[in-house]
Amino acid sequence: MAEKTDSKLRNIELKATLGSADAFAHRVAIAKKLTGTDGTPIVQSDVFFNATKGRLKLRYIKNGSVTERSELISYDRPDEAGPKLSLYDKMDVNEPQLLERILAETVGVRGRVDKTRLLFLHGQTRIHLDDVASLGHYLEFEVVLTPDQTIEQGQTVVDELKRLFEIADDQLITGAYMDLQEQGK
Repeated sequence: MAEKTDSKLRNIELKATLGSADAFAHRVAIAKKLTGTDGTPIVQSDVFFNATKGRLKLRYIKNGSVTERSELISYDRPDEAGPKLSLYDKMDVNEPQLLERILAETVGVRGRVDKTRLLFLHGQTRIHLDDVASLGHYLEFEVVLTPDQTIEQGQTVVDELKRLFEIADDQLITGAYMDLQEQGK
Protein backbone atom coordinates (compact mmCIF):
# COMPACT_ATOMS: atom_id res chain seq x y z
CA MET A 1 0.00 0.00 0.00
CA ALA A 2 1.36 3.44 -0.96
CA GLU A 3 1.77 6.05 1.76
CA LYS A 4 -0.16 9.29 1.17
CA THR A 5 1.06 12.60 2.57
CA ASP A 6 -1.35 15.50 1.95
CA SER A 7 -0.38 15.82 -1.73
CA LYS A 8 3.26 16.62 -1.02
CA LEU A 9 5.65 15.40 -3.66
CA ARG A 10 7.76 12.42 -2.58
CA ASN A 11 11.08 10.98 -3.56
CA ILE A 12 13.61 8.58 -2.16
CA GLU A 13 17.03 10.20 -1.94
CA LEU A 14 20.55 9.03 -1.46
CA LYS A 15 23.56 11.36 -1.33
CA ALA A 16 27.22 10.33 -1.34
CA THR A 17 30.60 12.00 -1.35
CA LEU A 18 32.83 11.09 -4.26
CA GLY A 19 36.12 12.53 -3.03
CA SER A 20 38.45 13.04 -5.97
CA ALA A 21 37.93 14.49 -9.43
CA ASP A 22 38.83 11.05 -10.83
CA ALA A 23 36.08 9.38 -8.79
CA PHE A 24 33.66 12.05 -10.02
CA ALA A 25 34.70 11.49 -13.66
CA HIS A 26 34.24 7.73 -13.21
CA ARG A 27 30.63 8.25 -12.01
CA VAL A 28 29.96 10.66 -14.89
CA ALA A 29 31.11 7.93 -17.30
CA ILE A 30 28.74 5.43 -15.62
CA ALA A 31 25.84 7.91 -15.90
CA LYS A 32 26.57 8.58 -19.58
CA LYS A 33 26.64 4.86 -20.34
CA LEU A 34 23.49 4.17 -18.31
CA THR A 35 21.43 7.00 -19.83
CA GLY A 36 22.96 7.25 -23.31
CA THR A 37 23.27 11.03 -22.84
CA ASP A 38 25.94 13.55 -21.86
CA GLY A 39 23.72 14.93 -19.11
CA THR A 40 22.52 18.51 -18.70
CA PRO A 41 24.85 21.00 -16.99
CA ILE A 42 23.10 23.31 -14.53
CA VAL A 43 24.51 26.08 -12.31
CA GLN A 44 22.53 26.46 -9.08
CA SER A 45 22.72 28.80 -6.15
CA ASP A 46 20.58 27.82 -3.16
CA VAL A 47 19.83 30.35 -0.43
CA PHE A 48 18.79 28.49 2.72
CA PHE A 49 16.54 30.21 5.24
CA ASN A 50 16.00 29.50 8.91
CA ALA A 51 13.07 27.11 9.16
CA THR A 52 11.25 25.80 12.21
CA LYS A 53 10.58 22.48 10.45
CA GLY A 54 12.51 20.89 7.63
CA ARG A 55 14.45 23.04 5.19
CA LEU A 56 13.50 26.04 3.08
CA LYS A 57 15.57 27.26 0.14
CA LEU A 58 15.30 29.64 -2.77
CA ARG A 59 17.03 28.15 -5.80
CA TYR A 60 18.45 30.31 -8.56
CA ILE A 61 19.04 28.26 -11.72
CA LYS A 62 21.58 29.98 -13.93
CA ASN A 63 23.07 29.86 -17.37
CA GLY A 64 26.41 31.59 -16.88
CA SER A 65 25.72 34.72 -14.83
CA VAL A 66 22.09 35.11 -15.92
CA THR A 67 19.32 33.63 -13.77
CA GLU A 68 16.99 31.61 -16.00
CA ARG A 69 14.43 30.71 -13.38
CA SER A 70 13.97 30.37 -9.64
CA GLU A 71 12.08 28.05 -7.31
CA LEU A 72 11.14 28.12 -3.66
CA ILE A 73 11.54 24.62 -2.23
CA SER A 74 10.37 23.39 1.15
CA TYR A 75 11.43 19.88 2.11
CA ASP A 76 11.65 17.56 5.04
CA ARG A 77 13.70 14.40 5.24
CA PRO A 78 15.52 12.57 8.02
CA ASP A 79 19.22 13.26 8.49
CA GLU A 80 20.44 9.69 8.10
CA ALA A 81 22.75 7.86 5.74
CA GLY A 82 21.26 5.68 3.03
CA PRO A 83 18.01 5.91 1.10
CA LYS A 84 15.46 8.15 2.79
CA LEU A 85 12.04 9.59 2.07
CA SER A 86 11.93 13.29 1.23
CA LEU A 87 8.62 15.15 1.27
CA TYR A 88 8.70 18.40 -0.64
CA ASP A 89 6.81 21.23 -2.24
CA LYS A 90 8.17 23.65 -4.79
CA MET A 91 6.90 26.64 -6.70
CA ASP A 92 8.24 28.82 -9.46
CA VAL A 93 9.18 32.32 -8.32
CA ASN A 94 8.87 35.30 -10.65
CA GLU A 95 10.56 37.83 -8.35
CA PRO A 96 13.28 35.87 -6.55
CA GLN A 97 15.32 38.85 -5.32
CA LEU A 98 12.24 40.35 -3.67
CA LEU A 99 11.29 37.03 -2.10
CA GLU A 100 14.86 36.53 -0.88
CA ARG A 101 14.82 39.98 0.75
CA ILE A 102 11.43 39.35 2.41
CA LEU A 103 12.50 35.97 3.77
CA ALA A 104 15.90 37.29 4.87
CA GLU A 105 14.23 40.12 6.80
CA THR A 106 11.58 37.92 8.42
CA VAL A 107 13.14 34.52 9.11
CA GLY A 108 16.82 35.08 8.34
CA VAL A 109 19.31 33.50 5.97
CA ARG A 110 21.04 30.33 7.11
CA GLY A 111 23.55 30.30 4.25
CA ARG A 112 24.17 29.84 0.54
CA VAL A 113 25.33 26.80 -1.42
CA ASP A 114 26.68 27.19 -4.95
CA LYS A 115 27.12 24.19 -7.21
CA THR A 116 27.53 23.05 -10.76
CA ARG A 117 25.30 20.07 -11.39
CA LEU A 118 25.32 17.52 -14.17
CA LEU A 119 21.78 16.13 -14.39
CA PHE A 120 21.02 12.72 -15.88
CA LEU A 121 17.53 11.21 -16.13
CA HIS A 122 17.11 7.45 -15.84
CA GLY A 123 13.52 6.21 -15.69
CA GLN A 124 11.94 7.92 -12.69
CA THR A 125 15.31 8.86 -11.21
CA ARG A 126 17.19 12.15 -11.34
CA ILE A 127 20.91 11.47 -11.07
CA HIS A 128 22.85 14.53 -9.91
CA LEU A 129 26.63 14.70 -10.14
CA ASP A 130 27.52 17.85 -8.23
CA ASP A 131 30.65 19.97 -7.90
CA VAL A 132 29.84 21.97 -4.77
CA ALA A 133 31.81 25.13 -4.08
CA SER A 134 34.08 24.73 -1.02
CA LEU A 135 32.93 21.12 -0.48
CA GLY A 136 33.90 18.99 -3.48
CA HIS A 137 32.28 16.27 -5.56
CA TYR A 138 29.02 14.48 -4.74
CA LEU A 139 26.43 12.18 -6.25
CA GLU A 140 22.72 12.25 -5.48
CA PHE A 141 19.88 10.00 -6.58
CA GLU A 142 16.28 11.23 -6.41
CA VAL A 143 13.75 8.53 -7.24
CA VAL A 144 10.52 10.45 -7.85
CA LEU A 145 7.70 8.31 -6.50
CA THR A 146 4.35 8.07 -8.23
CA PRO A 147 1.29 8.40 -5.97
CA ASP A 148 0.79 4.62 -5.96
CA GLN A 149 4.42 3.64 -5.28
CA THR A 150 5.63 2.58 -1.86
CA ILE A 151 8.74 3.83 -0.13
CA GLU A 152 10.16 0.30 -0.38
CA GLN A 153 9.80 0.31 -4.18
CA GLY A 154 11.77 3.56 -4.36
CA GLN A 155 14.44 2.19 -2.02
CA THR A 156 14.84 -0.84 -4.31
CA VAL A 157 15.58 1.50 -7.24
CA VAL A 158 18.11 3.45 -5.16
CA ASP A 159 19.81 0.26 -3.97
CA GLU A 160 20.30 -0.90 -7.57
CA LEU A 161 21.72 2.49 -8.62
CA LYS A 162 24.01 2.49 -5.60
CA ARG A 163 25.39 -0.85 -6.83
CA LEU A 164 25.74 0.32 -10.45
CA PHE A 165 27.54 3.52 -9.40
CA GLU A 166 29.83 1.62 -7.00
CA ILE A 167 28.84 3.63 -3.92
CA ALA A 168 30.05 2.21 -0.61
CA ASP A 169 28.21 2.76 2.67
CA ASP A 170 31.08 4.84 4.07
CA GLN A 171 30.53 7.38 1.24
CA LEU A 172 26.92 8.12 2.25
CA ILE A 173 26.16 11.47 3.83
CA THR A 174 23.27 12.29 6.11
CA GLY A 175 22.21 15.88 5.55
CA ALA A 176 22.16 18.65 2.97
CA TYR A 177 25.16 20.43 1.47
CA MET A 178 24.25 23.36 3.73
CA ASP A 179 24.80 21.13 6.77
CA LEU A 180 28.22 20.03 5.49
CA GLN A 181 29.17 23.62 4.80
CA GLU A 182 28.22 24.63 8.34
CA GLN A 183 30.28 21.75 9.72
CA GLY A 184 33.27 22.92 7.68
CA LYS A 185 33.61 19.65 5.75
